[in-house]
Amino acid sequence: MPKAAKVYIGAVITAGTAIASFALAYWDSKDPIRFCVFLALFAGAALLKGRIPGLTGTYSPVFFFVLVGSHALSFSEVVFAAGLAGIVQCTLFVQRYPSPAQVGFNAANMMIATASAFPLIHGEVHGLTEQPLMILLVLGASVYYVVNTGLVSVILTLVEAKPLNNIWRLWCLRSLPYYLVGALITGAALSAQPQLSMRVVVMVCPFLLLATIYYRYWLKSINH
Repeated sequence: MPKAAKVYIGAVITAGTAIASFALAYWDSKDPIRFCVFLALFAGAALLKGRIPGLTGTYSPVFFFVLVGSHALSFSEVVFAAGLAGIVQCTLFVQRYPSPAQVGFNAANMMIATASAFPLIHGEVHGLTEQPLMILLVLGASVYYVVNTGLVSVILTLVEAKPLNNIWRLWCLRSLPYYLVGALITGAALSAQPQLSMRVVVMVCPFLLLATIYYRYWLKSINH
């Protein structure tokens, strides 16, 4: 692995560790049972991973639950749930077990992207306090999308020695519809039921699963 890639991975893992340390230092969990349910949802979503043709990275519907979790959980809870999902996504049901650095990078990537989106979804950014929930979710989804795909695109560029704009364009064009649909589904559900309950989560899951299945078949069709 090139030295630049090792330095970059180390920087991302350091940033993720700092976020995890902050979340742990200010731990807040008002409903441990709900948190455990979301941990299971995050882990389950991470197992439904797929691969974008032409790239070595994977995607999963964890993104959907980051949006829902950011609305229902505390910052500490959703960050740790995202980190768990990152570990599950790259260690279970894989053909080749990843190195500790790869596991750490994937978990850190998830935590950084989630931490970046959280304040937008909660309307904690100046000027967004009074905005409708749908707008907040779309903004949060956009930030999560840019951070998540951006971090992965850079490491793929450093490791595979391919132009960053080519990797970013390929990833962007083939994953953006998936993120947009997920944001719309989540936004519609949460706008209809602002007070999130597990019943709402259960009702949303089939639609998110259908979106994931359709997206997977769509990727296969455009690659043939």
